[in-house]
Amino acid sequence: MIKRIYFLLILFSISIHLWSAEYNGRYGWPIQKQPKGIIVCKPSKDIAEEMLLESLSGLAAKAVNEEKFDEMIWIETENKAYQKIFQSTLSVLKISNVKEMDLWSLVDYLTKQKVVNGYILYKLDKNLDRKMISDYSCNVATVYASLLSGVIIDESLVKQAKFHNLKQLKDVRGESLEECFEKNKNKLNNCSALSIHPLVTNMRDYAIAHKLMLYTDKKALIEKVLKWVTPMSPILGWGCGDEYDFTSLISEWGHYNTATDWCLNLPLISSVSDKVVLKKANEKTLEEIDFRDTSSFHSFVMSDGDNMQWIIGEFADSKRYAGNDGISNTGISWTLCPINLSIISPFTWNELAEKQCSRNSFIEYGGGYQYPDLFAIKRPNRKELLRAFAQRINYHLQKMDIKVFGFICRNVKSKASQEAFQIYAEELKGITGMLAVQYFPYELGGNIMWFKNSQGIDIPVSTATYSLWDEVNLKRPNCGTPEYISSLINREVIASKQKSALSWTIAHAWSDFTKSSRITKSPAIGFNPVKATESLLSERIKTVSANELLWRIRMKYRPEQTRNLIKKPVD
Repeated sequence: MIKRIYFLLILFSISIHLWSAEYNGRYGWPIQKQPKGIIVCKPSKDIAEEMLLESLSGLAAKAVNEEKFDEMIWIETENKAYQKIFQSTLSVLKISNVKEMDLWSLVDYLTKQKVVNGYILYKLDKNLDRKMISDYSCNVATVYASLLSGVIIDESLVKQAKFHNLKQLKDVRGESLEECFEKNKNKLNNCSALSIHPLVTNMRDYAIAHKLMLYTDKKALIEKVLKWVTPMSPILGWGCGDEYDFTSLISEWGHYNTATDWCLNLPLISSVSDKVVLKKANEKTLEEIDFRDTSSFHSFVMSDGDNMQWIIGEFADSKRYAGNDGISNTGISWTLCPINLSIISPFTWNELAEKQCSRNSFIEYGGGYQYPDLFAIKRPNRKELLRAFAQRINYHLQKMDIKVFGFICRNVKSKASQEAFQIYAEELKGITGMLAVQYFPYELGGNIMWFKNSQGIDIPVSTATYSLWDEVNLKRPNCGTPEYISSLINREVIASKQKSALSWTIAHAWSDFTKSSRITKSPAIGFNPVKATESLLSERIKTVSANELLWRIRMKYRPEQTRNLIKKPVD
């Protein structure tokens, strides 16, 4: 029996080593090769033509990956964040001569270049009610586009397709997604999958470029696809129906959700990742914190930063969020997706890193949207995958010098969560601590749990005490408006008497307090409600970054360990 256990431990050790040794720094994302030229095309207001354009962009990127072509497509957009990324991409790739083409000229050009072999015929779903899907053939066509190098053509565009001498390669109007998967899974790339509604155009270019499977809302197919995808992979797009239902499935099969269904031009944007030098996070060091200050300290943490489409698209410039002029004067921290940004949109990460000041922290939120307590529970080797995933996260946290790891759990207090937290503590080297919220409710009273790292030092996992959320709910006594939450924080400090109170509030990113708060300036969403809450706090309370708050928690509850760390570098 002892020999058998010893043998199993050796196998476990070897398997963990293999997971680490095979890691290529891509975090599960496929490699997109770089083009030598770029063609800009204006988007169409017609959804069928927009689908066609996405497939052209994807086929060009696929041909670049296969070294059969050297140009990629940029779909023009009015979004200023993407415009900045485009200019940075041109600079890094040293491309000065950019072509411009309209949609059908682009069809003719790529056909002549043998990037396009013909078209895949599908029927666009006419049901505008996003909850009721009547036709999935657009998603089936997107899969075949990558396999047959054909653009996707709705019934409404057949005449134009024939006029441009495109031949029909396949009619998929009678084929289900389930049939498509069973027929083609051995030809597709199982590094990822795209969850997308048949009426959403975005991200089809990326799926085609990398030969990914698509799925929508059929749980039986979702289970098969997620099982088939290599563990610890990004699942792209966004699911249909309940958020928890589709994200929990992704977590249970050992993957992470990226929230990317409205991302634009990712094939081209992602092609430059190995050419961009990543900036470091700018956190206050342990030695810079004045522990003689006996004030009470509070931090505000913005939710939902694992949402890639939001962070890439408007976050950095928006007055609602990181573009607000007042953030340097407030102790607010941002849950973000730095790891995924560093690989897919490194210019976005670098812009955010330049904005960071000593009163802010950038929190890697889950390594992607996943529930630690559910992660890989449907795999036979959950613990192994948890540890390997944590090792990958650590690789990137070290690279960007990020000190705070946060996550959202189904049940923060469950044994499965505790198991994950312990592994994180052991594998995430040099982190200050971790922040935990629950799917519902976010706020859990400010409990602190401790887990020893590989050096035997205690690492805190702190839960949110309060939630800044536009909701009145008797079951959530610590959740509400700026006026209400500020009164609770002040009350906490008064109750602590002369002792330093340390706590934090999770700010719901999408709550609009226009009607419920009298003191919040417009726009009453995102940062301004946080600023309004801070303005009502007692003079005894100072707002600080999440990183500083966690160090103060460590000094208060583990003073000897923390003082020893000041005397030597923190590993």
